[in-house]
Amino acid sequence: MASLNPFMNPNAGNKPWVDKISKNLQTQLAVTIDAPPVSIFEIHKTVKSENLEAYVPQRIGLGPNHHFQPELYHQMEQNKLTAVKRVLKPHQIYDCQQQIVEKVREIVPLICECYYMYLDFDYSTLAWLFTIDGIFLIDQLNTYSNSGLAIEVNDLIMLENQIPLIVLKEICKALLGEDAQAQDDYLEFKFRVFCESLSPFSLSNVKPNFRQVNHLLDYMYHSIVNNETLICRKVEFTNPISDPVEKDVKLEIVEAIMKVAILIPGAQPLLQIAEFIKQHFAESDETVDEIKVPTVSQLWNISRVRFRLSPTNEGIRNIKVVINGKERVCYLPLITLNINSEVVLRNLVAYEKLMAKNDPTYASEYGLDLTGYVDFMSGIIDTVQDVKILREGKVIEGDLGDEEIARLFNGMRKTRGKVSVETEMMKIVAQLNQVYDSTPIVWFQKLIEKQLRDWSKTITVTISIMTTLFLFHQGGVKLYGPNPPHMILIRNIQSKLSPLLVFFIRPKGPVV
Repeated sequence: MASLNPFMNPNAGNKPWVDKISKNLQTQLAVTIDAPPVSIFEIHKTVKSENLEAYVPQRIGLGPNHHFQPELYHQMEQNKLTAVKRVLKPHQIYDCQQQIVEKVREIVPLICECYYMYLDFDYSTLAWLFTIDGIFLIDQLNTYSNSGLAIEVNDLIMLENQIPLIVLKEICKALLGEDAQAQDDYLEFKFRVFCESLSPFSLSNVKPNFRQVNHLLDYMYHSIVNNETLICRKVEFTNPISDPVEKDVKLEIVEAIMKVAILIPGAQPLLQIAEFIKQHFAESDETVDEIKVPTVSQLWNISRVRFRLSPTNEGIRNIKVVINGKERVCYLPLITLNINSEVVLRNLVAYEKLMAKNDPTYASEYGLDLTGYVDFMSGIIDTVQDVKILREGKVIEGDLGDEEIARLFNGMRKTRGKVSVETEMMKIVAQLNQVYDSTPIVWFQKLIEKQLRDWSKTITVTISIMTTLFLFHQGGVKLYGPNPPHMILIRNIQSKLSPLLVFFIRPKGPVV
């Protein structure tokens, strides 16, 4: 049986690759219209490994990435055809191929420009694929705007599942006529309703320029971030799995002590205590890499920093810390979390990172504002208590439980992007760290840790030498018994030197 996925066949349709690639290139070069930017990516498997279901559609496969996935194709293809009929019949469109598919085929070269990966399909296949999936998406948006229901809303917002807006506009030409403004108004209304319901954040009152929107996820992203007050900055990326991890100094010392304790008879209780301490330190080191900032509980319990909802409906760029004498407040925007929020957040962050990484001009214009916010929240939220404090401050709302929220932010890996200037979020983190570190108890703790770190290598080497000497002694006892040669030699020397020692150290003068 032939594979349903043409990606798996380098000679799709038994046509030589050279002829096919040459024809596709010539077709794309012949297009004189400005191509839309690359905006649909395949997410790296390292990122997917954190939560595969948050990035890979579970029921609906849209576009060339997932349409032909067997498990999605078989369970959803008939639903898609039913949706196509539901959309086209009221508009009296009975020849889909002539009225829509052929029109979509004309813009396939532009559609291909939207994808980071090469689409190894013939243009006729792509035209049908995008027509069916585009109409299906419009149907789902219609249903959602009318009833708040869709087959699977999470799948519709996933980055790998996006349908370029130019496809939806071409379909709307057949549905609504040639009036471009009517098409934009129709689609923007559907996008807005969907995003307002699904977004964890309040959308900006300043709507994105719809003619520059790439797809549904892009619309949500710009509605959240609001690019009116952007600060230009350069973003550079490092490999998220290549950075060396420095072992905790406390863990090093405990491990060295355990090496000695395991060799000492009767030291089993000490060994058990050391093992417990080691497990505690190791568990704290195994959490996902997060931004270096105190947690909400630490900031409140130790530094008396309160967390409050921003007084106005401000977004993620407007986080601020106000310090006025003993009054210390961190103002955060409202975030509403429910069962869909993790999928939305992860795909928004993935989209922002990949856009910044792929396009240097995009990176300098938009930066990593949303990623920085999620990094910050992942840093300050560690336990259920942190979530409860933020709920009390009206910063977090929604149906998602406190444990699920803590698990969500603890499971999101810190970005390894670097910015060439200090961002507003970096300033906030620096402020909170300064307030926390200036607390006497924290200052003293860090001083002790610094001294331990300075002496850690010396302590480790000393314990290693002691261990070696102990093993040497134990080996000698096992080999020679209680009187090894070196001990016999020492006793002989002592017996020979004893009279001389008595002569020199005996009391001087007459004995009374």
